[in-house]
Amino acid sequence: MTNGYSGKAPNNPYPLFAEKRAKCPVMHGDLLIENQVPSMADYMMSGRPVMTLFRYKDIHSVLMNPKDWLSYIVGDGFGAAVDNMLLTAMDGEAHDKFRATLQKPFMRGEIRKLVDTMIRPVVMNEFIAKLRPLGKADLVRELALPFPIRAMYAYFGFPHDEDLLSNLASWAIQVVAAPQADPQLAAITVPQSMVAGQSMYDTLLPIVQAYRARGEMRADILGHMMQVEHEGNRFTDDEITLFIRMLLLAAGETTTRSFANMMVQLLENPEVLEEVRADRTLISKAVIETMRRDPTAGAVARIAARDMEIDGVTIPQGTAVLLSIASANRDPETYEDPDRLWLKRPMRPLLSFGFGPHMCMGMHMAIAEMEVALDAILDLPNLRFDPAYPHPEIRGLNMRGPDALHVLWD
Repeated sequence: MTNGYSGKAPNNPYPLFAEKRAKCPVMHGDLLIENQVPSMADYMMSGRPVMTLFRYKDIHSVLMNPKDWLSYIVGDGFGAAVDNMLLTAMDGEAHDKFRATLQKPFMRGEIRKLVDTMIRPVVMNEFIAKLRPLGKADLVRELALPFPIRAMYAYFGFPHDEDLLSNLASWAIQVVAAPQADPQLAAITVPQSMVAGQSMYDTLLPIVQAYRARGEMRADILGHMMQVEHEGNRFTDDEITLFIRMLLLAAGETTTRSFANMMVQLLENPEVLEEVRADRTLISKAVIETMRRDPTAGAVARIAARDMEIDGVTIPQGTAVLLSIASANRDPETYEDPDRLWLKRPMRPLLSFGFGPHMCMGMHMAIAEMEVALDAILDLPNLRFDPAYPHPEIRGLNMRGPDALHVLWD
């Protein structure tokens, strides 16, 4: 899995973040652009003024104040490829109403019902059962990439069709890859993303229409969207297709990278891996603590709705702020011994899924998928890095993850 979000940043950016927190916690400029990584704060390189925040308390305060810090810039980059139908890029009442309408299938109680009926059977029967006798695998390619997409598509209510899954997944990656730091690359990737977004729509619409025609409304996302009312109206097939396409962009790659990051960290800390293997009640803590210590989504952005001030620094209206989630997650003012992988850590509100009203709607699904997969992997005896391959490195300033994760077991 190649990473277009590495740029010229070091694979381990945490010493850099520590320096920024100490010297310039409210920094003029865009950390991502400075490191030749596609910006979240000025996707289309329009020259918008950008500042970068590094401290937990400052970032938490921005995320908790959606009135003064708006989210619409999230749609600047690949929003055009999906007709700007992005919940993450909505603000105010429109966002709150849409989210309230859509969120029931994503709530923790609903997702927990799926663990034994859908998520665990997919992981065990379609992936672990095939891998177990082999004694070795690239956990990125053979588990982390396919399983979140497979589980999520089942929950959408899609037919099980390998070609459909791989087509939708590759189009989703093309849409998300639209923003590029290099204008020449962007001249290729932006038009590609428009074509991919249209291909997704053209493929999904007949699936939605066929589901409605069958008339059996199951307890899945398509069934929910066909029955729920939004401001007194039911969603049309076109609206459902647009929403499903939006959700697909978030369904795969972040969970893939988060799972891979978790496994690298546990394998690098075998005493912690053994702690979880011996006490499976620690699995949920392992998921949260690894997502704190090395999050996949390293940065998010907001834009000032009026003149604001942070830590004595004025941020004029219309200025974007890049929020370094990865830096906040290792802020020693918030987390004791922040570099350590410590499962009994007293937790603070985790910023890795965002926070406040825009907190990632798919959070509970992602966590459940990672917990089930970790539980299954822990049953492989003597799991270890495969010495025949280079040691995997988590890299990238944003969308962090290893390219491969080769392991052996007995």
